[in-house]
Amino acid sequence: MKLCVMFPGVGYTVDKPLLYYSGKLLRENGYELKSVGYHDLPDRMRGDREKMERAFSMAMEQVEEQMKDVDWQACEDLVFVGKSIGTALAAAYAKNHGLNVRIIYLTPLRETFKFSAEGKGIAFHGTGDPWAVTADIQEACERLNIPLYLYPEANHSLETGDIPADIRNVEDVIRHIREYLNQHISF
Repeated sequence: MKLCVMFPGVGYTVDKPLLYYSGKLLRENGYELKSVGYHDLPDRMRGDREKMERAFSMAMEQVEEQMKDVDWQACEDLVFVGKSIGTALAAAYAKNHGLNVRIIYLTPLRETFKFSAEGKGIAFHGTGDPWAVTADIQEACERLNIPLYLYPEANHSLETGDIPADIRNVEDVIRHIREYLNQHISF
């Protein structure tokens, strides 16, 4: 079985462009899709370490509950797609469960890379992202041998405010994910 688990962001759900088209691409490539969700997380987390840690813990409990019945041994090919907090949850879940998984990091947070495995992913970051410092993301990806694609002046949704540029960004992300999947068909 080929399985992809989608880990959305707090306000960036699976029906938003980066996750919608990533999921569509993976489905077209024979992956079964499963999405996790989180609820009742703290508001106004940015810049508040305590709220961010509480949100992560609460969301992780919810993820554990939603994925408790997944038969990981039945997965011949496993991909996690995370967005924002979802990148940290995906990496932590994989590490905590010893899973051999490739992770697609859509606008990762610095904290994500505390859990990430070396060489097991691909990352996308906007240089105008208020949630993550570009230099921190670059350093972590370089240290972990994770290819990183940067989008100048793009925000946490990889948007710039210029609609044609934003569409090109999504197209570029999907192209790189397709190439990554094709290059890394199996472990």
